[in-house]
Amino acid sequence: MTRRLIWTVLATALLMLVPSTAHAVDGGVRWLGSPVAASHADTQGCADVMFLAARGSLEDPPYGGMLTSWRDALAESTQAMPDRGTTTVREVFVDYPAIGPDTMLDAGLDNLFFSEELPAMPYSDSVVTGMDATRHALEDSAARCPDERWVLAGYSQGAQVITQLLSERGEQANGQLLVALLLGNPAHYPGQFITGFGDADRNAGGLTAALHYIRHESAAGRRAGGQDQATADGVRAILELSQGKAKPEAVLSAAQGAHLAIPEPLAGQVLSLCNAGDVVCDAGGLLRKVVLEEVSLDKLIDGSWDTHHSYGPDQFAQVLQRITAELRALVPPAPPEEGPVGPLDPRLILAGGILVVVLAGFAVSLVMLSRRPDRSAGTARPTA
Repeated sequence: MTRRLIWTVLATALLMLVPSTAHAVDGGVRWLGSPVAASHADTQGCADVMFLAARGSLEDPPYGGMLTSWRDALAESTQAMPDRGTTTVREVFVDYPAIGPDTMLDAGLDNLFFSEELPAMPYSDSVVTGMDATRHALEDSAARCPDERWVLAGYSQGAQVITQLLSERGEQANGQLLVALLLGNPAHYPGQFITGFGDADRNAGGLTAALHYIRHESAAGRRAGGQDQATADGVRAILELSQGKAKPEAVLSAAQGAHLAIPEPLAGQVLSLCNAGDVVCDAGGLLRKVVLEEVSLDKLIDGSWDTHHSYGPDQFAQVLQRITAELRALVPPAPPEEGPVGPLDPRLILAGGILVVVLAGFAVSLVMLSRRPDRSAGTARPTA
């Protein structure tokens, strides 16, 4: 029993000199899932990042197929980061009708391009509804979660929603923006402040941007010579778009008037993907066919279906890597474990050594005491 006590005392002393070590932590970006509607984003707790996505025309909520593929790819590429902390992402989807762009033709081409007032259109109403919902989510985040960063994603009509909100809010109000991803954007136009990807010509312009350029030139003709001049200048604008010769100053003026102009300081954060032949974001050369009634807009859209759906993360790996890097950069180092880590303080080593000597002396004393004969009972005398 005594020896066991001695060894216990010595082992305790030695353990006091051994430092505890930190264990590896598996951190990364944690996507919280269960996206909420943008119009109800204020019911959701804050996070380090808000991922807000606006689906394309005629797609099903919450994100539609295209943006779901990007969300899943980003989640997979950011979830495992050994020896790092955790960054959280809450998910928000834009709740809006996402009506097809072909409904714009219900107003008739003359009214669409050459009328004094832009006619009411279901497509335009859908965009406004999407903007209202998105605006609510961004304003709520700015007020309630000012340290939150934003990853905004929009496909097709959803890209127009995001574009118009960025334009409307301006540089300062978009200070929480980490990155915006615009896929097949109908609000794309030459000279727009973006970081461009895809093989579309640099003079490519989307359906919405082209519409406003035509109407801008038509309005200038109306002021100069009435409705006949308005129609003539509108047709000229269509030909300019089809030949890649739209006037830069008029393009910019039209974009600013329609809230399509992204603030220049945000250009590096706005990633826009447009492929040649996608009538939604590269409409200029195709609108002439519509005006000359060679083909209907819905047939043009159907004909570019495959191209308009070629913006997946697999096709644009470099963009996926860029956004992944932005998210991973937000992940903090792993917090230190409790207990001493790394080299010990020399004073601690000295104190521990003294303690070991003292305890060792105590142990030796116990050993000596255990070996001394018991004199309390006396010794027997020899007999004669």
